[in-house]
Amino acid sequence: MNEMEEFLNFGAVVKLRRSYDDDLFKFIELMKSVGFLKEYAESFEKNCCFDKEFNEFSESKFWHYVEINNGNKNDTCIEFQWSKGFTWGDRKDYLNYDSEMKILNVDELIRACNKEELFKMNYEYTNFKNELEDKECASDLDSFLDFYEWSITKYPDGKYNIKDEQCNTFDFEENTTLEGIIDRVYYKMFDYFIDEEDIEGLIKDGDFDYVKSKYESYMRTGEKLKLIDELNRQHYENWFQEITQEKDSIEIDNDI
Repeated sequence: MNEMEEFLNFGAVVKLRRSYDDDLFKFIELMKSVGFLKEYAESFEKNCCFDKEFNEFSESKFWHYVEINNGNKNDTCIEFQWSKGFTWGDRKDYLNYDSEMKILNVDELIRACNKEELFKMNYEYTNFKNELEDKECASDLDSFLDFYEWSITKYPDGKYNIKDEQCNTFDFEENTTLEGIIDRVYYKMFDYFIDEEDIEGLIKDGDFDYVKSKYESYMRTGEKLKLIDELNRQHYENWFQEITQEKDSIEIDNDI
């Protein structure tokens, strides 16, 4: 039996994690897409995951029910019973009942149902080294991807997306072009450098050459990729001028 068959025959249960990658929403949408389970899934959503006041799906409503039934506040497991539909319980209780019970995650169940396309999972991983002719630019962008724990996903239709490996989520709601991915990663990389790195601390520690080198490298990459227009060029140049003045001021203070 595959994972889906085991799930339906109580050989497996599905673990849902609270506030992680829309596990609950994805599970319900998956079950709705499996024809003979649609009615059970809609009933489960209506009775356990629906906020009547706001007339909408609510993950918090489901976890409220889990908590008031003394369930685990961080994750829970869902099983399917033909007589009852979908019910939930703590993982440890299932394992105490049957130590051979298989605990699936939602992505494993999606793959077992061959529904990867529905959830943007029909992709292969790639990187800028594979996609760009300019390997120097590719190296800059790939280095940032590794540091930021982002990956590039490529789909059969030639579209792309960015996957956040920490959160297991996608950056774009709809898959986009390679140009869209390059633009997103480049500006995220440059803005992270400006806003998140401790530039002032680096300058005080005498590492201005590192800041200058990185700034110049990012500007060159932007030029080569034709991403720098007059407006953002002025923005970045003004920023670097301010940083240079700050360096000069620190050096004067140190001399005094």
